[in-house]
Amino acid sequence: MYLYRLHKNIHLTISLLSLLLLFAVITFWGGSNSKLILFTQDIVTLILLFSLTVQIKEYIRKNKISFLSLTFAVASLLGILLMTIWFAQMFMDQLIQKLNSEISIFSFTSNLIGTVYLFLFAFGTAAVFVVLKEFYFSRRTKFNPIYFRLLIIFGILSAVSFTLFKDFNESISIGFMVVTILLIIQNSLGISWIAFLTKREKYKLLIISVVITILASVLIGYTSSETLHAKTLMTYSIGFYKLSVLVLTYAIIYFGVLLFTVLFHLPTAEAFDRKAEEVSSLHLFSSLINQVLDFDELADTITDLTRKVSGADASWFVLKNNSDFHTISQKNISANDVDAINNYLLHSGDCKSLNKAKICSLEKTIVKNSLSEQFSSVIIAPLRTQSEIKGYLIAARKSGLLFFEDEAKAINAFSDYASIALENSRLLKESIEKERLEKELDVAREMQKKLLPASDPDLKEIQICSVFIPAFEVGGDFYDFYTDKKEEFSFVIGDVAGKGISAAFVMAEVKGIFESLTKILSSPKEILFKANQILARTLHRKNFVSALYGKINIARSEFEFARAGHCPAILIRDGELFTYQPKGLALGLDFTESFSDNLEEVKITLEKNDTLIFYTDGITESKNKFNEDFGESRFIDAIKTHSHKNVNQIAQEIISQISLFTNDSTQYDDITLLILRWNKN
Repeated sequence: MYLYRLHKNIHLTISLLSLLLLFAVITFWGGSNSKLILFTQDIVTLILLFSLTVQIKEYIRKNKISFLSLTFAVASLLGILLMTIWFAQMFMDQLIQKLNSEISIFSFTSNLIGTVYLFLFAFGTAAVFVVLKEFYFSRRTKFNPIYFRLLIIFGILSAVSFTLFKDFNESISIGFMVVTILLIIQNSLGISWIAFLTKREKYKLLIISVVITILASVLIGYTSSETLHAKTLMTYSIGFYKLSVLVLTYAIIYFGVLLFTVLFHLPTAEAFDRKAEEVSSLHLFSSLINQVLDFDELADTITDLTRKVSGADASWFVLKNNSDFHTISQKNISANDVDAINNYLLHSGDCKSLNKAKICSLEKTIVKNSLSEQFSSVIIAPLRTQSEIKGYLIAARKSGLLFFEDEAKAINAFSDYASIALENSRLLKESIEKERLEKELDVAREMQKKLLPASDPDLKEIQICSVFIPAFEVGGDFYDFYTDKKEEFSFVIGDVAGKGISAAFVMAEVKGIFESLTKILSSPKEILFKANQILARTLHRKNFVSALYGKINIARSEFEFARAGHCPAILIRDGELFTYQPKGLALGLDFTESFSDNLEEVKITLEKNDTLIFYTDGITESKNKFNEDFGESRFIDAIKTHSHKNVNQIAQEIISQISLFTNDSTQYDDITLLILRWNKN
């Protein structure tokens, strides 16, 4: 930045010093015919032009001014210069003559005014030249600066030759001038940047080119005649006078060629604009594929770009869901017209096996009479994902205008991009939903882990083993042990209907209810009944909880339990297996008195080495790769086979049998197993 400012200040200083030097030369040696003085004036003026050219070029590059803005700036500048000449002719000539005739000091004033006048035209000449240079080097496929450099060299030679060779044959100066004009013509041909302008910009450029050509021609007329303007310029520098004529000639020739080039490009401007719009839209859309995440926003973008790409009056986006069609987004068309055209296109059968964009005429159809606007032609393009049609892009034109095949191809290419974008959006939405569910599951697993006992109670009379294997999606299994009461051991095992975070919340609530009721009630039946009453206020109708609550009176060797829709209890005594399945509805299914009426309590007197087994349906419903259940029979066989072992070994063998059966198949439900062995005589 510092170097740029220093560079800028140097050229500004050079410009000011050049002006001061010119002013001094004119003041002290004005009117001299000395070749040295005249040549000095030419050199100083050329230095001024060079410094102005550099500053203007840097300004244009820094601000990245468009071609159209540059042409408008040239027209404005030429207009200002022409007005300055008119003003000078009307007022300045008489004023300067009057001042010079009255007091000699006023020659200083006239010289100062003349210097400012020269600077204004030097700035204008430099600006026009820089713009022409920018145009010459713009969008050229081959960079060949030789012709432009030759133009500069011969232009300078043409300018200074009139001073250097004025006493000799003028043919030298004329020769340089002719070569310069030929180079101007050469450099004015091959204008390529105009092709990249839109139709509207080409029309603007056409008008501005006419204005510039006229203004430059008028200025040449004033510059090449015996006017105050010509005399003033030649007083300061004959070389600059000739150079300004050459730059104006360059402007006339270049913008004249530009004028005819614009006229040549106008017939194809609309087609070029459409192709440029297609490329721009496809480029924009390719970036939107990874940037736009919201489906609705993406649908609106697709619809809007479809209209622009095809040059249509209206467009809409239809999404297919099974056999139904839903309009997701629409532009410049009413909902009724969309429905009418959709019914005609999508339910007539013509579009069921559509492989690419198709042009359909609405003329002479029944649907045209029902439309609020006179749409005459439509393009319909399928949106395919994995060889399956997911929707359609539709564009429509009115006023009898039809679509053409190249427009259908453009829409077809665009629909391919749209299909990818929509699929990406869908996959992203699924990914976000999956991530959300996984976070929910993590919370549910953490809740379940904290709610379950950290370890099994260590009791002298009872050997206890608990096994809990959570499913990937939390299933709602829970169990707990209660040893607060003296000479009494209680427990609960249950399963909340549902999965995930909702099941975990219900599980936490139910566990808290049992923990509270155990402290104030003793009967398993009464505890289940009260738990059901409490849940009536909070449990959703679709939720229910299966549970089995048991109590062992250690002093009396009695086991009492009640079951609320849970899996049966199993007793192993002397190698023989007994199944207990007393009546009982699951918690939350019925909140009337019938719940209590259907609740049955069972009492068993325990004998030494009796083994009690309680479980959830995750064991019996474990599936293998053939979708077969592990089932009650396999479960009972496993128990019988290993019933002589200790509780930990029994549990280990049962889980091993389940693992062998499922053979690493996905576990869809929690597995919970409680085994109690009575050790007291």
